[in-house]
Amino acid sequence: MNNIKTIDVKGLEHSKKEQIIFPAIENLKTGDILKISVEFNPVPLTYLLKAKGEFEISYEKEGPPEWILSVKKIKPGEDNKENLKQFLTEFKSGEVSTETKEKTKKIFETLDANSLGMMEQELIREGISHEDIKKSLCDIHLEALKDSLVSKRIEVQAPHPINTFMEEHIVILESLKKLKSILEKLKGKENFESMSQDVEELKDIAHHLVEAESHHQREEEALFTRLEGHNIGEPVDVMKSDHIDFRSRKQELYKLIHNWQSIEFENFKRKILEIGGYLVEELEKHIFKEDNILYQIALQVLNEKEWEEIKRDCDKIGYCCFTPADQVI
Repeated sequence: MNNIKTIDVKGLEHSKKEQIIFPAIENLKTGDILKISVEFNPVPLTYLLKAKGEFEISYEKEGPPEWILSVKKIKPGEDNKENLKQFLTEFKSGEVSTETKEKTKKIFETLDANSLGMMEQELIREGISHEDIKKSLCDIHLEALKDSLVSKRIEVQAPHPINTFMEEHIVILESLKKLKSILEKLKGKENFESMSQDVEELKDIAHHLVEAESHHQREEEALFTRLEGHNIGEPVDVMKSDHIDFRSRKQELYKLIHNWQSIEFENFKRKILEIGGYLVEELEKHIFKEDNILYQIALQVLNEKEWEEIKRDCDKIGYCCFTPADQVI
């Protein structure tokens, strides 16, 4: 006979809910059922549990004012969380074994965009820092999921906010492509005279990168706040952290290029290669994660009314000089 347990966490703070829910789930044996009563739709929790492949999830009641989620343990599964912790431990030591890397890639290959975000949240709840995830897991995420995420991507049309963000990303990526080309040429330069038109092109690229600030502002103030309202906080925090990092480097690049005449060439060259190289590599990764992971979470979690609110907020904030005209209707 199945063991059935009910927990009621309505009205409790988010951290208190977690302290009750997750231990109760971890203690389930195969065949056991846990009924969770909450005052909002627990969408992130359902995605997280589905990602594990060990639970059968259903709604016994859908509010408001109450949702009752039924969680049945259907089979023992590989402990993804512990395997990822093992990967992080080896990563910090500087030596990741082939076996651990392959096991980690297989874990990510089974996760969809929502589940990936939820898995990161669970790791962070247990003490894994944003920086550790950014430095180690994000790259292996991309390696394991690049093809499958692109193939499963949900598409939306203009003037949907996600379409706007992604169209702007295309322009930003084009600027990064041009920047990368100039950096390759710059490596062989010995003075400003040999750069000819490159300085002017660098000014244009830097302008577009700084102009993208309204893009980041719309993401943070219109989109990210709604995701946080659905308890999707940690993936958002990682993206916000990236924005802060990129913002300072883009501004530094802009000032450097527009004051090139007052800088000794070798110093100029070194700084441009360092800052520009970082932006080319890291901003491209950031855009891929937003297009194929965070935006996909948003498209599956947010409802039509929320998207209408996001569009209005985006219109109030304003757009980039390179935002396609059909996006601002």
